[in-house]
Amino acid sequence: MTKPPFISIVIPVRNEEKVLPGLLAEILNQEYDPSLFEVLVADGQSTDGTQQIVEKVAAAAPCHVRLIDNPGIKSSAGRNAGVAVARGDIILFLDGHCHLPSRTLLADTVNIMQSSGAECLCRPQPLIAPQASATGQAIAAVRASQLGHGRDSLIYDLNYSGYVDPSSSGATYTKQALQAVGPYDERFDACEDVELNTRIRKAGFRAYTHPSLAVYYEPRSSVSGLFRQMVRYGRGRIRLAGKHPDTWSPATLAPMFLLLLAFGLLGSLFLGGAPRDIFLIVTAIYLAVVLAASLQLGLRGNSRCFWQAPILYAAIHFGLGWGMLLELVSLRWLRMNK
Repeated sequence: MTKPPFISIVIPVRNEEKVLPGLLAEILNQEYDPSLFEVLVADGQSTDGTQQIVEKVAAAAPCHVRLIDNPGIKSSAGRNAGVAVARGDIILFLDGHCHLPSRTLLADTVNIMQSSGAECLCRPQPLIAPQASATGQAIAAVRASQLGHGRDSLIYDLNYSGYVDPSSSGATYTKQALQAVGPYDERFDACEDVELNTRIRKAGFRAYTHPSLAVYYEPRSSVSGLFRQMVRYGRGRIRLAGKHPDTWSPATLAPMFLLLLAFGLLGSLFLGGAPRDIFLIVTAIYLAVVLAASLQLGLRGNSRCFWQAPILYAAIHFGLGWGMLLELVSLRWLRMNK
């Protein structure tokens, strides 16, 4: 009988003392031989008790648990630090603020990778971690809606299984695939996973997704936190397009166009005439779409969405747009190919 493959679980973290203990407990409770997996926690200079938590778990864990220093702080640097010392045939990435709903995630990972022949596994990552606040639950509902994330992304889809483009949700790889495409680009502070998955796709590696691979993430708990996250994502999208020009599309840049429209509306109010009328009509259409989507979410059972979803949609769209504009103005994206 063939011995199951060894799995390296890489977790980049920074100040995750509140949720990391639960995640580590879920990993250690996996129904997979403890001698066949390791946990590599790459700490980005945490100032809370994250490091002490990992060291305490490592002392008593049935599998190998190791704390790795990540002087680069960013998630991209932490992932690279973990890969550099990983012993696994399969490398699975998690974040410190997620939740594993299944005790068979590792076993399912092996089975699906072997049966599909894929070198990359994608996974659903819905925002339904149990600690979510009331506002966090509304954010989760909005982010999972068609208006709240990319229409071509399967990252919140808990039903689809099959071969996919890995760009939006690739998270587990054969070591050979990672070695072939090279490390994460540490110039990225967001979208570093999308950038690496773009290289995975371009290299011709197969990617497969399945509901049993789902990992639950905790949504942001405030509108301001969501906005800041979207600004980072917006900057990351422009950097991605700077390095991979083929990822440009009107849909990708729609949030930036929407923000420019908002600026145009303010200006047109002083101009009057046809420019003002055009901007008012387009703005009315946007508001109607947002209100309709919010009403739909509210009718599904989350009453907060009746009044909170319009604000959250604005935070998502204008946060992404603002991040894109900031990155374009900075001109750093022009250096991504150099």
